[in-house]
This record gives sequence, structure tokens and C-alpha cells, in this order.
Amino acid sequence: MSRPVFHSPTAAEAVAGSALTFGEDVAGHAVRVRRIGSGELIDVVDGHGVRARGELRTASATELVLDVTEVTRAPEDGPRLVLVQALAKGDRDLQAIEAATEIGVDEVIPWAAERSIADWPAKKAGRMAQKWENLLTAASLQSRRSRFPILGDLARGTGLAGRLGAADAVFVLHEAAEHRLSAALCDLDAGGVERIVLIVGPEGGISDGELSTLEAAGARTVVLGDTVLRSSSAGPAGLVLVENSLGRW
Repeated sequence: MSRPVFHSPTAAEAVAGSALTFGEDVAGHAVRVRRIGSGELIDVVDGHGVRARGELRTASATELVLDVTEVTRAPEDGPRLVLVQALAKGDRDLQAIEAATEIGVDEVIPWAAERSIADWPAKKAGRMAQKWENLLTAASLQSRRSRFPILGDLARGTGLAGRLGAADAVFVLHEAAEHRLSAALCDLDAGGVERIVLIVGPEGGISDGELSTLEAAGARTVVLGDTVLRSSSAGPAGLVLVENSLGRW
């Protein structure tokens, strides 16, 4: 059975054979919610690749003391996987990034596309970004990840193209495309690619202006298959194909 996994920046200081103390931010959830007690085995990750494993010496709602038995550091695989997720109504965007995190995405970029029904108005943008950040952390812990996805700044409309680099392999998931993502990945030489970027548009689709700007920046339009997927499932489905093509799945 997998050990419970908790998150704390303090994990970065872990050394095998030493003890680590965690405050109420970790202890409260572990004891009150997860009912973790002294003598149990747990993992604590810092979100940047470090995982401290050990046995709890003491456990209270205000403090945990972990006797560290092992410290590992997860390597950062390349190329990095990026999901550009258009804002969507009904929390479909949240569903998408949650599943993407479980699959292994490295970075998520929220996109207020021209046809997005949902939006992040200025007075709510910080709160909405924190909601996405919290979900990425929760999904990372649920899937036992040591390294959490990075949340990028909100992109708007055609401004998304400016966030793409020359070393990126960019694929726009589009129902009218002629070429399948699976075929494009077979042809991709990932050796010189720093990021594989999948772009998922909103319910109303990507505008012609946005598509033209993205293609001018080097993006390719691709289709997943014969059926049309919702914005909540298109990105995760595409990421599965990418993970498979890279030999990670």
C-alpha cells in the first residue's frame, strides 16, 4: 500500500538519519483529516523533486516529528510537457488540469481565449490563480508526485503566441485539422525540443485570428481522433499520447 504523501518546503532540508519537524500546516491535516499517528510511515515532498521518507516519532495536531530514513530527488525529465488550457465554464478547465497533473504535465498555462465564456476579471484574477494552484498541489499529492506542475501567468487572446519559444514543439488541438497528433508525435525528433506544448481552446473554439497567430509562431494544428472531446478531456487525452510517444507510459 502506498504511503500517505504530504507537502512541505521543509522536505528540501531532509537528510537521512536525521529528524524533521513540521508545523500545524502539515500536522493539522495529517492528524485531524488523515488520522495519521505516531509510528506510521509517510512521505513528505517539497514539490520540486525532493521526497523525504520516514517514520513519525510524534504526531499531534500542531506538530509532526519525522525520523527520516531515505531522501530521494526525482529528476526533471525532458522535454517538459505543457498544457495551455482555455478557461471554460462549469469547472471543466479545473477538471482538465487535475487530470493533466495526474498524467504528468510539468506546466499549466491558463488562457483567456477570445471565445472563452469564462474569464478572470482583474479583481478576481489572483483568487482564481490560487484556486488553480491549490488544485495542482492537491492532484500532485493524490498522484504521489514529488515534483509539482508550475502554473504560468494567464495568457489572453493572441498574446499566447508570445509565450512560445523556438525550442517548443507546439500542437493546437483542433477538430478541423487533417493530421492526427499521434502521427505528428511519431515524426517528432524530441532530441532538440525543450517543451511539448498542447493548446486546448474554449467551448466556442479557437478564433481564426488566434489560430493564424499561433501557426505563425510555429504551432501545428492536429486532431486527436474521430470524436470531438470536451475541453475537460482533450488536454489529458493528448498528454497520454505524448507520454506514450516519449516511452514514459
